[in-house]
Amino acid sequence: MADPGPQTCKFNQSCTIQLSATGGRPPVRYAATGLPWGLTVDAGSGRISGKPWGSGTVRITATATDSTGTTVTAGFPLTVNWF
Repeated sequence: MADPGPQTCKFNQSCTIQLSATGGRPPVRYAATGLPWGLTVDAGSGRISGKPWGSGTVRITATATDSTGTTVTAGFPLTVNWF
């Protein structure tokens, strides 16, 4: 899984983060933990999107699992700013 690096979003404004994994056997399923309320991950595309609520920095743990059950993980910080 490619590490998306530190990410920044604004409170209650549209935010998109794209997860990606290379190699492995399709289809790849994505998941993420630590997301602030208002953001979700699309398991098929790896796109995290929505309008985050709250502020501060959280640590997101993203995983990608291929059809053989092989899982890779990446962690990255997400900062939600008020303005």
